[in-house]
Amino acid sequence: MAITLGVSVYPEQETIEQIDTYLKLASSYGFTKVFTSMFSIEGSKDEVAQYFKNFTGIAHQYGMKVSGDCNTKFLEKMGADESNLSIFNEMGIDSIRMDLCYFDERDTKLINNAYNIGVEMSAAFIKPIDEAIARGANIDNLVCCHNFYPERYTGADLESVVNVNNHWKEKGVKVAQFISSNVEGAHGPWPIQEGLPTMEDHRWMSVDDQVRHCLAMGNVDEIIFGNAFASKEEFENKITGVLEAAGAELVVLAGFMRILSPDFVGHWHHKIVNIHPALLPSFPGLDGQGQALNYGVKIAGCTVHFVDEGTDSGPIILQKAVPVLDDDTHDTLADRILEQEHKALPEAVRLWSEGRLQIEGRHVKVLPVVG
Repeated sequence: MAITLGVSVYPEQETIEQIDTYLKLASSYGFTKVFTSMFSIEGSKDEVAQYFKNFTGIAHQYGMKVSGDCNTKFLEKMGADESNLSIFNEMGIDSIRMDLCYFDERDTKLINNAYNIGVEMSAAFIKPIDEAIARGANIDNLVCCHNFYPERYTGADLESVVNVNNHWKEKGVKVAQFISSNVEGAHGPWPIQEGLPTMEDHRWMSVDDQVRHCLAMGNVDEIIFGNAFASKEEFENKITGVLEAAGAELVVLAGFMRILSPDFVGHWHHKIVNIHPALLPSFPGLDGQGQALNYGVKIAGCTVHFVDEGTDSGPIILQKAVPVLDDDTHDTLADRILEQEHKALPEAVRLWSEGRLQIEGRHVKVLPVVG
């Protein structure tokens, strides 16, 4: 089951620069959704619209979809209703999270809006959502999203959440659930810092345990940090939980331009491979192709290696070389190397899957085919 990973931000407490930095970090770890409160921005309709145009522009450049928390009163302020979400389309909002339903046929019209803007409704509103579906609401455009709870002892209990989730899974509707960052000072939309999960049992759990629990339930499609800002380590813990739940045995970093923490690398010791566009140990780090070109080497290439705690310093699995021509530009050399990357990485993964890689210190031996 594919899992969507998300974060939350609160514009009334954060600058747009802080949001930009956070979304850039989150997206680099595979997070593809950002939840935000559209109530947070004060001002006229035009001022609110302009803010969220800027906001969605930032999120979209990092490949993240935006879910905006709103209600019918906010729709009225923005000149919208269940039959006209044009202003949300103009703002670039990918989905709206309704605090309350209309509780009548308007819910169906909203879900089936002409702009295909996703609609998220509280997972607890079983009767009105069931009625909207019975009237022909497109479930592919619907997510049942749980609430989050800012104060201790107010979160939902496990049995209630499981029952609600199972109800929606039986109908083929996606379910979203919030977990909580444990970073000191992590905040939500209110001046209280006691976590922001859906389930009370998750309030003080580590992130990886929260994620594992959500995945073990087998009925959660989206897992979203309710409070901000989660840390790099928590992003990695969330990824580890998802990978292990999926039964992953090897982590392949293709285009992943970020140094992993020692804890993550240690957890996946000799189970992470990376490809680098240079013949290591020469030209590690960013822009290996440019470094090679500027240095004047005659041979360049790519390296597939196991990841350790350093930068492009793990044991080398295999390398492929290409000539550097006198008239090469950065782009022509990079393209020539890329052709070999597309051969080298699958070859290395195949060797690993066949059990033919034997690591001895810094040396990786390729074992012969048996039989």
